[in-house]
Amino acid sequence: MSNDPVISVEHVSKAYRIWNSPSSRLTAPVLEGAGGLMAGSPGQWLKDRAARSYRDFFALQDISLTVNPGESIGIIGRNGSGKSTLLQIIAGTLQPTVGRVTVNGRVAALLELGSGFNPDFTGRENVYLNAAVLGLSRREVDERFDQIAAFADIGDFIEQPVKTYSSGMFVRLAFAVQTAVEPQILIVDEALSVGDVFFQQRCYERMRQLLDSGVCIILASHDLGSVQQFCRHTLVLRRGRAAFHGPSAEATKVYFQIEQQEKVAAFAAHSPAPALASAEASAPPSLLNWPSSEVLPPTEGVRAIGNGWARCTVLAVCDAQGRARQMFQQGETVSVFYEFEILHDMEFCFGCVTLRDKTTQAVHSKITLQDGLRTPARVTAGTRLRFRQDTTLNLHCADYTLDIALEMITADLLALPGITYADFMRAQLRVCELHAVASIGIRLREETAPFQLLHFGMAGLPSRSMVDVIPPSA
Repeated sequence: MSNDPVISVEHVSKAYRIWNSPSSRLTAPVLEGAGGLMAGSPGQWLKDRAARSYRDFFALQDISLTVNPGESIGIIGRNGSGKSTLLQIIAGTLQPTVGRVTVNGRVAALLELGSGFNPDFTGRENVYLNAAVLGLSRREVDERFDQIAAFADIGDFIEQPVKTYSSGMFVRLAFAVQTAVEPQILIVDEALSVGDVFFQQRCYERMRQLLDSGVCIILASHDLGSVQQFCRHTLVLRRGRAAFHGPSAEATKVYFQIEQQEKVAAFAAHSPAPALASAEASAPPSLLNWPSSEVLPPTEGVRAIGNGWARCTVLAVCDAQGRARQMFQQGETVSVFYEFEILHDMEFCFGCVTLRDKTTQAVHSKITLQDGLRTPARVTAGTRLRFRQDTTLNLHCADYTLDIALEMITADLLALPGITYADFMRAQLRVCELHAVASIGIRLREETAPFQLLHFGMAGLPSRSMVDVIPPSA
């Protein structure tokens, strides 16, 4: 297998011309053409007049990217950041305004839902049509049709016009065709988000098989967990520019930073009222059973991500008795103690503890608000917030890293009778985050009754079992 890059994107930009008025689309080219025929200042005046009729909007600006065989690359960013534009340019369905793209190998692309399908053709006819566009002969499609139909798993609908298909059926058939043509490059743009979980599992398994065979895969998605788990490197786009390109775990952190930067201005403009009396009153006796100072390691030098409104001053990982611990038996409780010093007046704050496995996938993440814990609606600079979060370690026996964070939402959102997930994600502000600041190990229990291992799989969910024994004579 050649080690030459299969995709090379060199300083690519894509601009769209935004006209001031519909008539400008007609008059500006005429003025520009006339200006090119006339010498001196009159010609320049016509060109300047034409240039004032539009403005260029850059969907992409100076993007460079190299992808090697067998490499999986993620592309993430907010809506409108340029993800789909870049994928279309790589796929060859869109031409860049500036720059060059070199692609070596057959490209199979899942871009817009239903793209490349004739709505009046049946599923079978569209299989042959798409495969022909991708360079397969009819004999080759005949040999692979049963495999394509089995993977799509849409039954007799394969003989129906695709205009009668649901979005999920569209994706099933498209993915089956695109991955059956033995591409060297597979591009997936959010397509898998409309499939059910069983189909998604089959798709990721198929993509892993393609990776193992040397296929390059580019995955654009808002599902950061999938990108982080599937892609080794990720490109983060922000307003058409490359904000970061590197390891996927770091890329997701950059993405969250970008999300927060978009929100900080709105929060900063919101001037909090004086802190409530409960925030300023002398502290009542603590119910946290705060550990002794000898088990509280210093946090100086630990890299934090945030907006500078708070800093972590204390972190301790203990057992249920407040003793510093790193190794736990499956089913034991870990107590995470942490303290943040508030450096800027803020509204409702809450803590968060996250456990990540060796692939940096979050296997447990919970905010104190989900435990029903509420801090004062407003806190002033100089306040210290101490948190304790207890977690029963019903997880697979392995090593995990620990993240902590201080986050904030406005008090008016908190006043609502209920908070939807969508509202929370829009309003959430990550004030200070510390990633992989500690580690814990979970090992088998010493107790073996009734069974040493509490559960199989990644996590042990609350459950109960029942059985009926029916005698043969019943």
